[in-house]
Amino acid sequence: MGFGRSFLLASFTVMAPAAAMAADLPSRKAAPVEYVRICSAHGEGFFYIPGTQTCIQIGGRVRAEYRYVDPKGAFPGLGRGNDAIGFRALGRLNIDARTATAYGTLRTFIRYELTGDRGNYGAPGFSVVDKAFIQFAGITAGRVQSFFDFYANDWNYSTGILGGFGSDSGNSNVLAYTATFGGGFSATISLEDPTIREVNSVVGYARAGTRAPDVVGNLLYEGTWGTAQLSAAVHQLRSRTIVPGGSFADTEYGFAIQAGTKINLPMLAAGDVLWLQAAYADGALSYLGVTGNLAAGKVGTFATDALVIGNGLSTTKGWSATAAFTHYWTPTVRSSILGNYTYIDYSRLAAAVAVDTRVITGVVQTVWSPVANFDIGVELAYSKLDPKGVQVILPQVVKGSDDILEARLRFQRDF
Repeated sequence: MGFGRSFLLASFTVMAPAAAMAADLPSRKAAPVEYVRICSAHGEGFFYIPGTQTCIQIGGRVRAEYRYVDPKGAFPGLGRGNDAIGFRALGRLNIDARTATAYGTLRTFIRYELTGDRGNYGAPGFSVVDKAFIQFAGITAGRVQSFFDFYANDWNYSTGILGGFGSDSGNSNVLAYTATFGGGFSATISLEDPTIREVNSVVGYARAGTRAPDVVGNLLYEGTWGTAQLSAAVHQLRSRTIVPGGSFADTEYGFAIQAGTKINLPMLAAGDVLWLQAAYADGALSYLGVTGNLAAGKVGTFATDALVIGNGLSTTKGWSATAAFTHYWTPTVRSSILGNYTYIDYSRLAAAVAVDTRVITGVVQTVWSPVANFDIGVELAYSKLDPKGVQVILPQVVKGSDDILEARLRFQRDF
């Protein structure tokens, strides 16, 4: 046996027991890879959070906007101090998590916005939790759009003199329950934050602390032809003003009612829609979109839900009508037009400190969407403030009406 063969035999003799021992050792398997799974049960963009049965969707928005507003003012030279142009950048993050349960879908949603404003937009910027709510078994708890609202600035950029067109006044903290009846019908009863609904100027009723939430209800129908909603709200008015006799002014309750419909018009073009909405309020002006004192150029007027007359509160009445129409010229180009008329009635008893006022608004807009979820839009808005009497803006007394002209250019990408 040669040296080479002897060496190989010796090597095999040594290695064979070692191989047998290695075969007896416990094996360590690689951990299985858990891939992200698509969750189609709740719509596009949802996926399962690894290791759970919860589906999540992450999205957002980036907006760049540029605005021109006529800088005229009430006093000589004031217009030179007003910014005619404004710049805005907005970032939005949406997180929507949903879990199927024996009681239906458990949903948690949060929307966070950061805005950088300059010029005539006012504040230099802000960050805010725009929406944050939980929905479970018909219950909605958290911050959402008020269940009174319907149109709520669905497509337009501008709000003009008012805080919104029709009912819109921003989001509210709520505790609500929605019952679904089938056939497209549902009804909601909601307890909502009353503080964002206060309209109380220096000539108002000296608001006292809140004791009751706003009670809001709606009846909603959704069908293939469109949507219709009836809604109502009750708002408590309390004053800390001392009246003759040494007591506080009596507590009153304001209310608002609204009817709105959204009609799909595919016979004109795919995506065409018509909005019609009307509301009436007594002691609850914010449900008309009046969120504070009104001003346009040299004219300003007070806005308040009530005035102290005698030993009690005289509530302010008003009504509002809104119509909006959107037409798609092509699948990527659409135009919209909006009109709103709002009237505030203080009654003859209040004529010494406040006068009836009307606000007229018109908006036209064209938007091009070169790719999905990306809009380039231009909008022109005109608003006129027309008080029916003398308006006092110290140290001046001015008469007549005035208006505001506003133009915006917007770039917006949703994802």
